[in-house]
Amino acid sequence: MPKPVSPVLFLRALALLLIVLLAASTRSRAQDGEDPAAEDDRKKAKVVNVADKDARDALERFEREFDTEDIDFRLEALGRLRRVIHPDVSERLLDLAFKHADTAIRGAAFRGLAFQKPSAKIIGPRVARVLREEAEVSLKKKRRGDFGLVVNPRTGEVDTESPEGQAALRVKRDRGRMLAEAVRVLYHLDYRDRYSVETLEAFLDDGNDELVALVLELFGIWKEWTVLPEIRDLWEMYPYEDRFETGSVKVDTGSAGTEDQRAARSKWMAKYGDPDKRRPRPKVTQAIKRVVPAITGEEIKEPDELREFLTRSDVKRKIKR
Repeated sequence: MPKPVSPVLFLRALALLLIVLLAASTRSRAQDGEDPAAEDDRKKAKVVNVADKDARDALERFEREFDTEDIDFRLEALGRLRRVIHPDVSERLLDLAFKHADTAIRGAAFRGLAFQKPSAKIIGPRVARVLREEAEVSLKKKRRGDFGLVVNPRTGEVDTESPEGQAALRVKRDRGRMLAEAVRVLYHLDYRDRYSVETLEAFLDDGNDELVALVLELFGIWKEWTVLPEIRDLWEMYPYEDRFETGSVKVDTGSAGTEDQRAARSKWMAKYGDPDKRRPRPKVTQAIKRVVPAITGEEIKEPDELREFLTRSDVKRKIKR
């Protein structure tokens, strides 16, 4: 006759089983392209509007906890504040998102604004304006061949080894993460203005996968035909999830000697030099494959098919600006 199972052992086995199931669920969400942390954030943020007094209490607690030099404690304080849905909280988050010196703090504040739906009419236009300003900065730098990284003058390649090179790379990546959170605000608040397409198009050139994927998703939701040529160029760089391609550029400066060669090299580096872009980007490729059919209504599965599709006279009329 088998021995009865000890209640203690049974409870331990049950707890272990629950842990395994939870871990499997988290892995599954991550494999499906979903950020488990973001999903948890969304669940915690689904809070009914709090009363004015509760908002004041939350803000007072936040200011006490935020008054520290420790970035982790500051981010934890922001994480608690963004669960509180109230116009006064929205204003504090807007202030941090627009004015704080630390890019990580700005990104966390933008993430909180995505949940402040009752204040969407105030938040949407202001976040869109900030994104427009950031896009203008990006475009100006691109025109002069500055892609925000240090180039080794001896090799002509991006310097990722010196302290200066590594610092520049960190700054670029932090900015990409912050911009992704700002675009997420437009996504969650369903906001668009007459400048949004032109603004977001500038970010397709970024090396942050989350930022590019979010921009693509918005273009798909808006069914924005005019950006299809830019999406085609991006798809040709990342035709498959495990591959990437770089191309060539042509420049005619009208100058003699090696001026054209130097200008072409500068232009090539501005387009392809970012090490975050010179790698397979499955998240970007997957987003393109979802968005192109969403915009066109056609089952286009390859970049060559999109290139051919864009030569049709009826399509040319739709993509004309």
